[in-house]
Amino acid sequence: MIHKNLFIFYFIIFFANCCFSQKPLTTEEKIADFEYLYQELKASYPYFGINKRAFKTDWLAKKSEYIETIKKTKNDTEFFKFFSDMMNDLNNGHTDAYPTIIYSYFYDAYKQGASQDSTYSIYVKELEKTNAKRSKYWKDINHKLFFADENDEETDGNSSETTTNETLQNVDMKFIDSLSTAVIHVKSFSYDLMEQDADTLAYFFKKAQFKKNIVIDIQGNDGGSTTYWMEYMLPYLVKDTLKTPVVYAFKNSERLQKFKPSYFEDTVGYDAINLPNMPKELSDGSYSFRKETMNIVPNDETVKYSGKVYLLVDNAVFSSSETLAFFCKATGFATVVGEKTSGDGVGTDPLLLTLPNSGIVIRFTGEMGLNPDGSANDETKTVPDIYIEASSQKERRAKLLKHIEFKE
Repeated sequence: MIHKNLFIFYFIIFFANCCFSQKPLTTEEKIADFEYLYQELKASYPYFGINKRAFKTDWLAKKSEYIETIKKTKNDTEFFKFFSDMMNDLNNGHTDAYPTIIYSYFYDAYKQGASQDSTYSIYVKELEKTNAKRSKYWKDINHKLFFADENDEETDGNSSETTTNETLQNVDMKFIDSLSTAVIHVKSFSYDLMEQDADTLAYFFKKAQFKKNIVIDIQGNDGGSTTYWMEYMLPYLVKDTLKTPVVYAFKNSERLQKFKPSYFEDTVGYDAINLPNMPKELSDGSYSFRKETMNIVPNDETVKYSGKVYLLVDNAVFSSSETLAFFCKATGFATVVGEKTSGDGVGTDPLLLTLPNSGIVIRFTGEMGLNPDGSANDETKTVPDIYIEASSQKERRAKLLKHIEFKE
């Protein structure tokens, strides 16, 4: 028999789960959330200068304009549409409301990360300032705003065709004996693909060890986790530990101190960096700098490869895949081939920020990673050693193979 009080408790939980609805935001709450966001970004975000130079957008100067637009929004849907447009004005792929749209993915990932590394606990705490139900409220609005047409097409009862979803392999490989070349295309460095791809990657690099050329094709790869390539790819190829210095510039904000406390342990000043092409805003006294070393250590099964390595990139390469392009260019480990990347790969996890009234969670880049010449990686990206003009990934790869053929 179920105890009466226990029954009531379960009923309350069931009712709350099934009937959750978020009270519409008032104009005052919308403005308060914006003010909170504005002040936090002003204190911590490093890319306002880059945005001015590259996109002619002075985001901070548009404060009054943004507030006036917020006042005109009639409901939460209009507010979220404006909010998305406003975040897009920052023109940065790591700065958005993505942790709201796929809240459970972020929460589970950081929860797992915190179980192994306590420095990720702050991410979990920030996400717990809201919850999955509140995030779903905004996710549904986002879907209605930006994906409604796709949903209508999928559910159109008049369609005579059946739509089927195919799961494509993340890793493709090809061995071209006539060119003594092995080609591997990795489409994503997502952390949840590492375990399933590990054996495939090991097989490829062991089989490729006797080829004169290895092509690592990361065209279209917009990142995921640097661990993917740092532990499951390059360690098979390096003979000895391969390393390169990495420099971060970051603002002295409270949020940075909470999320990246290690940054403040061994800071250096602007004059100590002394690189030729550093962005001018880094000299205004609001930034500190940190030097680290990125290492690739041979694994127990390393093939000690002695041939030529090419890294094939395009303008979709971003985040952790950009980090690979940066590393190859900085160390000379591989010849970078293709077109200029999308950058923003020199750094660590973006910061999280939960807005107090709406519960919207945003992420934003917390540091400016510098290229070896001092330029901002987000601004100048990685420029290939060999530029290949092409209209598609397939054509670009074919042109690289032709280059290898003639070179041989």
